[in-house]
Amino acid sequence: MRVIGLTGGVGAGKSLVLSILKETYGAEVIKADEVAHELMEPGEEGYLAVKSALGEDLLNPDGTIDRKALAARIFQDDRARKTVDGIIHPMVWKTIRDKIATSQAGLIVVEFAIMDEKMDDSWEEMWYVRASKENRIRRLEENRGYTREHSERIIASQASESEFLNRCTRVIENNGSMEDVKRQLAEILRSRG
Repeated sequence: MRVIGLTGGVGAGKSLVLSILKETYGAEVIKADEVAHELMEPGEEGYLAVKSALGEDLLNPDGTIDRKALAARIFQDDRARKTVDGIIHPMVWKTIRDKIATSQAGLIVVEFAIMDEKMDDSWEEMWYVRASKENRIRRLEENRGYTREHSERIIASQASESEFLNRCTRVIENNGSMEDVKRQLAEILRSRG
């Protein structure tokens, strides 16, 4: 079993890399964001802890967490962000470790965007998907309808390129074609570590 951590800033093209790894190499993909969303479903451990910490004013009438309200609060209130991160991140990494431990896949890719000190290290290697700031902004405008200003704010709030590079063992350049990305992945997967 080969376990890879995959990261990169918003708009860098992690989804493209994941789809190639899944479709071409049969990788099992575990997305930290999806795990976090599952933990925030009503009745789940993360939901109960966040509701207890931040109050019920973040709930929709049906009892689910109002994700837009939560995102706005976290973006504006550093203490709320640290509280939620402190609750959810350890749960996410535990869930990911459990998924890896029970997987039968030969290749597992754990995808996440946030680099923090409490990150797990359940993978043998970490790959960084890198794209120029201009390409990332263009992709966010085209694919998500973000304004340039919104894209720049999100990019500025994420880890710097040097932070990504310091923690990653491989870099996948995603400023060219899909064929170029496929070529890089084939080369990396032929080598071990």
